[in-house]
Parts: sequence; C-alpha cells; structure tokens
Amino acid sequence: MTRTECAGVKDLLPELIRGELEEGDRAVVTAHVSSCVSCSEEAEFLETILGAAFSPRASLASEIKSAVAAEMESDAGFKYSRTTRFVRWGLPAAATVVLALGTSVLWQRAQTLPVVGPLGQDPFAAVWPSDDADLAGVSIVAGVPMLADLTDEELALLLEELGG
Repeated sequence: MTRTECAGVKDLLPELIRGELEEGDRAVVTAHVSSCVSCSEEAEFLETILGAAFSPRASLASEIKSAVAAEMESDAGFKYSRTTRFVRWGLPAAATVVLALGTSVLWQRAQTLPVVGPLGQDPFAAVWPSDDADLAGVSIVAGVPMLADLTDEELALLLEELGG
C-alpha cells in the first residue's frame, strides 16, 4: 500500500471504530486494515482509547433530573432578586475595593519625596563646575551662566565669544 492510501485510511479509522462509516467505505477500510500492519496497529490503539472512554450509566440523566426537581421544591418559597444577588457578591466586592484603596494609600506613602534644599533653591537644579576660564566667578546652573549675576563687561565679553 502507498502512503497516500494509508493516510486516507487513517483519517477514516475513528469513524470505523465508532461504527459511523457507510457500508462501501467500511469494506475498503477494513480490507486495507487487514493487510497493512501500521493501519491495523493504529486501529487497535483507537479501539483501546474508545474502550477506556467514560460512559455514564443509563440512570444518570433521571437521577440528575430528580435531584434538580428536589432542589427546586426546597427553594420554592425563596425568591431570587437583585438584593439576593448583591448580598452574595457584595461583601467580596467591598473587601476587594477596600484592599485596593488601602494598598494604593500605602504605596503613595512609601514613595520617597525629593530632598528640598534651603528656601529659594531649586532642589532639581544641577550645579556644574564651569570649564570656561573667562567666566570665572560666575555662577553656572545646569551648564548655563546666570546672566543676572554678570556685570556689563562680562556680558560684553560673553557676547563677543558667542560671535555677536
């Protein structure tokens, strides 16, 4: 047998095992399985699996129906409403909200605040030393000279350096 024939037969094996094949196909597949070792092993394997499958007892459906009917009779005076549904899930939902809010408050308190320097100073400003010898003595904040502290001569010198 060729691989294509085996592949086609192996596709039909589950239907053969369940007894769902039509008479003509069943005869062809059965003849092939009897002559092909690989397909016969797969058919035996599928039969083993089918045999191990769960099959409920015949009385299970009637037992379930009678149990549901008995439960409905015991709850006959009890009316389900929105209030009843709220009571069932309301307490866990409230606990979840309280837990989430408490966690967020604790998280916010745990965050460290930046250290603030003396009044009037920017706590986030970086003061860098200047490598510019012409501006010695001029305060430089974040690489920018503070122009308010410069004299007229220093401003003129800076303007010349910048090409203006």
